[in-house]
Amino acid sequence: MKYNKLKNTSLSLITLFCAAAMNVNAAEPPEGLSEADITYVKQLIAEDAKTKQQANNDFEFNGYFRAGANTVIGGGAKNGGSCYSLNYPKNDGIYYRLGNECRDYGEFKFTKNQQINGVNFKAVWMMDIAGDSRGPTNVEPWSRRSREMYVESDNLLDNGTLWVGRRFYRAVAVGDVHILDYFHVQSSGNGAGVKDIMVNDTDKLHIATMFYGGEGEITGADGTTDSNYQNIMADIRYEMDIGSAGKLKFAFQNLFVNDAIDTAGLADGRTLTVQWEKKLGIVNQKTVIQYGTGAMARNPGSAGTDGGSFDYAADSSSTGFRIFNNGHIEITPKMIVNYMAMYEKSDDYHTLTSVGIRPHYSLTEHWSVLGEIGYNLYQTKTDGVENDQQRLMKYAVALQATADSTNFWSRPSLRFYISNFDWNAAAGQQSGLSVPGEVGDESALVAGVQAEIWF
Repeated sequence: MKYNKLKNTSLSLITLFCAAAMNVNAAEPPEGLSEADITYVKQLIAEDAKTKQQANNDFEFNGYFRAGANTVIGGGAKNGGSCYSLNYPKNDGIYYRLGNECRDYGEFKFTKNQQINGVNFKAVWMMDIAGDSRGPTNVEPWSRRSREMYVESDNLLDNGTLWVGRRFYRAVAVGDVHILDYFHVQSSGNGAGVKDIMVNDTDKLHIATMFYGGEGEITGADGTTDSNYQNIMADIRYEMDIGSAGKLKFAFQNLFVNDAIDTAGLADGRTLTVQWEKKLGIVNQKTVIQYGTGAMARNPGSAGTDGGSFDYAADSSSTGFRIFNNGHIEITPKMIVNYMAMYEKSDDYHTLTSVGIRPHYSLTEHWSVLGEIGYNLYQTKTDGVENDQQRLMKYAVALQATADSTNFWSRPSLRFYISNFDWNAAAGQQSGLSVPGEVGDESALVAGVQAEIWF
């Protein structure tokens, strides 16, 4: 008897569900259902409709920006400005950031999630704006660029997320170097790929192909120029968990020229990157080794903020090597030190040694004090002949306000800083730190303010 009653109730529930699913309005509830049963079914249907509506209308907005102002209190300037770096092939020089950024910069990302016929889609558009922080607000010579414009789906494939479009393809798997605003594996552009392919329970594979062109006339290795060309970047990244020994990250970038439309003899290039991550006591670190050839010998990985720093006129036998260690030392809950140590050498281009530290000390709940010391030695070659070695030294101290001063990454942050720089004559002449051919100042003192936020 109880079985038959339960059976009839279940059948009635199924009937009611089916009627609701087919948008059928029953004149009367099926027999055997209580008011509680009907209320329960209505609640389930309402929750399901709400979930579907949320899945189809999920919209996200996030971003990052920094803005500030500074002035030279005394001394020289770089190309008339108040920030200082050496003319390294990274697209905007190499510099230690604290108290040394003269461009306001912002990234704004809009994301729309949709579910259509059971397929999850995510559309992303991100633009950035950048400009000289010295410019008045009624002057707008700022750059505006669409950095990302792509669509991805995480359930079209049995394994991995498929994407097509334009991407800032730089921090995937390997991250960045915050103290330099430096992305060491940089393949940004238009293309397609699959990310987050699970190889096992812990390891992931990411593959992508980008297509580059339209950069204007480029002179190739044979001395001819061409504006009708296309270069293709194949990018493969692999994340491996090695248990108590930490994590290994591998990246292989293969830049090659589409010979079907190339007439300038542009060089191919390749970079292999190996990255090891592990916390060693109080040191949370990563060690990176990169080896580049051809068009990527001068700057392995096309490292930088934007990417695209390839030397298409390179000899195919050119090689470059970079090794660096970067991380945080958690000395006490109130004292954290961010650091960077790098050495790189390319046989045909340059040698670089760079060391920097940024100690961060919490004073109160919201206020902290930061310091930064950066040291760069840089020697370039011209036609195989070494130029004079450039040297740039930087010191900065800043008072900072955040919501949680013990958290190194807490943002928004409001900073008030003083920075000091000194350099040698070679840096002044070759990197624009003083007027070429004239005797000028070889040091500078700068004061400024800056706000930074990510959200």
